[in-house]
Amino acid sequence: MEHHNKKLYAVINPVAGSCDAETVEQELAQACAAAGLTLECHFTSAGESDQNITDKVRQALRQGCVRVAVAGGDGTVAAVGSALIDTETPLALLPVGTANLLARELNIPLDLSLACQLAANGKKLRHFDAMRVGRRVFLSHISLGVYSKIAERTSRASKRYFRQIAYIWNALPELLSGRTWRFTLLVDDREIQLRASFIMVANVGGLGAAELRWGEDIALDDGLVDICVVHARTLRDYLTLADSILRGRHKSSPKLSYYRAARRVKVATPHKRVPVRGDGEIIGYSSVEITLLPKVIKVIVPEPIDP
Repeated sequence: MEHHNKKLYAVINPVAGSCDAETVEQELAQACAAAGLTLECHFTSAGESDQNITDKVRQALRQGCVRVAVAGGDGTVAAVGSALIDTETPLALLPVGTANLLARELNIPLDLSLACQLAANGKKLRHFDAMRVGRRVFLSHISLGVYSKIAERTSRASKRYFRQIAYIWNALPELLSGRTWRFTLLVDDREIQLRASFIMVANVGGLGAAELRWGEDIALDDGLVDICVVHARTLRDYLTLADSILRGRHKSSPKLSYYRAARRVKVATPHKRVPVRGDGEIIGYSSVEITLLPKVIKVIVPEPIDP
């Protein structure tokens, strides 16, 4: 019984996507009991800061927990992951969010029972890159421009009840506005002046809908972030862009430019009310400075299936 008295600490966000907190706790308790682990859960509350979540996880680490699981959207995952940077304690993802980008990227089962079993028993690890902005850490995407403004218009309640439809509904007025902004982009030490409708700094390739991706070869553990610059203005431009993405021909699209950074990215615009969105929430306006932290979080993933 070498596992006996070893603890799995879980952070559960009761309002994330399709989350039913009680079901998550029950499934996780069963999986932990079968694996000889004890379970301690922290349920996030409305208005709880990311810093408080991070602090709770750090406290659990000091008390000797051997695994950490998180059931929540991208923001909750990032807050939990922040506490695990450069530690030996692995992170398990329980996919209950709206899009489950990270879980899909890692082939984690979307079935809750199977995901809980993986959290309690999984041994294979991948090493996530992370993006630091000030004192906060993000794992998936950071964006400025039209895409962020769509997020600004989409409430948490509509995301919970209408899922992807909420984004599409709020996207239409923004996409049809024809807005573009002047940006200064710093990629490592290279400065680029450009005009774009939005800029997406992507650590994860998934777009959050079907199998669509921001780019062909974006990986969350390659020590790089990919900067996707979208130059679309009209509805026709966006339809052309969508066609390129659907066909997997991102690099040949006249409406897309790509850059890659290994150390840092800075994006700034002189316009005052251009929101910056990080892992699903608005984190600032008009400028962002990102430091890449390569391979700093260990994440539990399924064993590869032999062909």
